Amino acid sequence: MELEYLLAGLYAFLIYWVVVLVLNKRGVLQRYNIAAFGPILMLRTTRGQKLLEWLARGRARERFWRAFANIGTVLVFFAMVFMFALVVLGAVATFTVQPELTELHSPKNWLLIPGLNDFIPLCAWFGFVVALVVHELAHAVLSTVEGIKVKSMGLLVAVVPVGAFAEPDSEQLFGEKEEGKVKVKVKPKATARERTRILAAGVTSNFFVAFLAFALFFSILSAVQPVSEEVLFVQEVVPGSTAEKAGLQPGMFVTKVKNTSTAEVNLDRAVERREAVVLSVLDKTGKASEVAVEGGYESEGVRVVQVVDGFPAADAGICAGMSIIKMDGVNVSGYRDFRNFMQHTVPGQTVEVQTKGGEKFSVKLAVAPNGSEDEDEAKGFLGVSLLANNGLGICVTEFPTRGYLEHLRSIPSSLASFSSHSRGWLWLTALPFLPPPNGFRSFNPLLSHFYEPVGTAASFLGDGIFVVADLLFWVGWINFYVGLFNCLPAVPLDGGYVFRELLNPVLRLGIKDERRKEKVSKAITAALALFVAASIAFTLVGPRLL
Repeated sequence: MELEYLLAGLYAFLIYWVVVLVLNKRGVLQRYNIAAFGPILMLRTTRGQKLLEWLARGRARERFWRAFANIGTVLVFFAMVFMFALVVLGAVATFTVQPELTELHSPKNWLLIPGLNDFIPLCAWFGFVVALVVHELAHAVLSTVEGIKVKSMGLLVAVVPVGAFAEPDSEQLFGEKEEGKVKVKVKPKATARERTRILAAGVTSNFFVAFLAFALFFSILSAVQPVSEEVLFVQEVVPGSTAEKAGLQPGMFVTKVKNTSTAEVNLDRAVERREAVVLSVLDKTGKASEVAVEGGYESEGVRVVQVVDGFPAADAGICAGMSIIKMDGVNVSGYRDFRNFMQHTVPGQTVEVQTKGGEKFSVKLAVAPNGSEDEDEAKGFLGVSLLANNGLGICVTEFPTRGYLEHLRSIPSSLASFSSHSRGWLWLTALPFLPPPNGFRSFNPLLSHFYEPVGTAASFLGDGIFVVADLLFWVGWINFYVGLFNCLPAVPLDGGYVFRELLNPVLRLGIKDERRKEKVSKAITAALALFVAASIAFTLVGPRLL
């Protein structure tokens, strides 16, 4: 089904592209001041000049915008260093750690396109539009403040808006004049400081909008509370297990267990007698349903859900779906017995593993990946990443509804420190890509079932408060991410041009000839841009190559 949707989308895009080519060839687009670059349309307009004049003119406004951009220049520098270090560390980690392929490495998730990217919902389009408009509008306003002509503004469209732009006069801004098809260098009207302010304005506006949106988002978090304290998250389901046959799938939430003596979600008590149970569940789309699990399911041993390649269990032949019933002759009746046994093992110890099917394996334990660095305290590692921790054949963990909410509320305080123990900025950057209960993508359609608004103002909005929260989160996150990405020291990003402006005074100390200095500056900037692009590309495709 997913392939059918992908093909339908591809055909629709090709039809759109053909229509663009035909209209461009017949001159229809040019009549409406629209330029076509392949499938991308550049919709230009000069109607915003009065708005720019109103925003930029006046002594008080000019002082405000210059101060705003000066602060932004400092922010751009720190963000540039942060992002460059992040890109380099990402490439190094990919080469040294060689991470396993995950959904993050899927080509469709390389681009931050809402709906196409598995981690970014469609509501994020609102955030993209806001980010693009404020970024380019800020460039245009600062250009007007510094007396640089803005030739046009507009949108970049490829079926849907994919970008925005402001066109300052390149001759006045950079001193680049086109004579025929050749670019000639002339003296620019803007000084280096004015250029830096104009270039930094877009990023500064994104950071400012991100700050406002996040402030409102975290305010909303203080106006909601959990509906219940205990919910179960289904991590994995054993192939062929009773749970799989009943329809349970990874990613579901179990909100209630019927036929139990307690109102709480307590799966252990529900499966103790191996009787039939009915589970109230929510799937990934937020759809509520009931799953009936028949009685008489397996309760002996502990079922293996996943094994780690290259570790003892996989090397010995232990596979997903097997049930471990004994280890060194010690009975293993469930997950707790397995965990207790492994707590008393050491790396290098040989363990005899027996399964319910009668197989016997001799396994030499490895060092636990997350164990203590002190060899005397290191625990043995069998190489089993997930085990069914109940008789149904599923691996479930408690989803702490209140703890998760507190976890999200603690993000602002974590941003105040750059220490190794508080990587708040990295956490915020990766928030949509982290699995629950660490990450966050949206309340709807799933998490809104677990929370309710409190207080008069919040209750007035009802469930609409979660829609507002989702929009605010994505406005904040996308503006934050767009601002950070544009700070990378790589032309044609803003950070690349700012880096070149910061580099020029340094080069003047050793190079007096302006033409030679210009060539060296462009060469260094181009080499750095190539290095950044190569590092990002390797981080994305490296796991497949390695």
